[in-house]
Amino acid sequence: MRTPFYAACPVCEATESREVITYRELSFGRCTGCGLIYKREQVPGLGDGYEEKYFKHNRAKYLGRWDHRVRKCERQVLACLEYAPHAKDLLDVGCSAGYVLEAAQRLGLSATGLDYSRFTVDLCRERGYRAEYGSLTQLPFPDASFDIITLKHTLEHVDQPMSGLRELQRVLRPGGVAFVIVPDAAYYKIIVMPRRGRSFRPDRRGWQHHVYFYEKNLADACARAGMVPVKAGKDILRRRLAKGLRAPYEYVRFALQWAWVQVCRVTHLRREIQVIAQRPAAPALPEARTPAQPAA
Repeated sequence: MRTPFYAACPVCEATESREVITYRELSFGRCTGCGLIYKREQVPGLGDGYEEKYFKHNRAKYLGRWDHRVRKCERQVLACLEYAPHAKDLLDVGCSAGYVLEAAQRLGLSATGLDYSRFTVDLCRERGYRAEYGSLTQLPFPDASFDIITLKHTLEHVDQPMSGLRELQRVLRPGGVAFVIVPDAAYYKIIVMPRRGRSFRPDRRGWQHHVYFYEKNLADACARAGMVPVKAGKDILRRRLAKGLRAPYEYVRFALQWAWVQVCRVTHLRREIQVIAQRPAAPALPEARTPAQPAA
């Protein structure tokens, strides 16, 4: 028997929603306020959890394609460095097998991973990376600890997404950026064939994913958490690389990527969306004034 999962939208807290899909084990609705798709009901105890079986046998093949994944993560970290060029310390939340950690170290950053899975934390440590066990909603780090935080396909697994985003804002240093990737709620399979796709099925992603964002309400959620969205979409000109002989290649790459992003927005072909949000820099302190000396 299903029991309530979210009584209201976990982002804007509106209580009204329209049905998206219902299975015997769970149901999803669309918030009439911000448009977020969220889980309304679920059978207690649904799913296998996030330990060794999940990472070894998932269709995503989390433990494979190492070189490809690390190169992709390098491109993503370079995108973050466009908005936080001063960065020295990176945190990857949901660090999985350590692709982001390896990419960050190759780019000269100090990298720390965090995961809710004991299996992946142990795996990262065995591979020589710094990794901690913990939850996005209770990050085990002091305030203002990192310049870049990556959160790739993790937010949709968290039952308190706004608490998680506020934690990112807390541990970011002023001027630091959060790099957030989630599945795209506007993907055509979610719109046209929600029952045939894997996004909601109880035996696939239905038990894992609790929310589905659109680009606009993901940026809005980051803003509600105290961060400033500075870029939505993958079309980012990497000025660090647009120099010398590499400049023509970088500008051509950017133009093609920009065109592809526009096509995917119109045709709903994007499977994922990304937003870079920045913690505002601390305001400058007023200069100290020397007290006036009394007249002699």
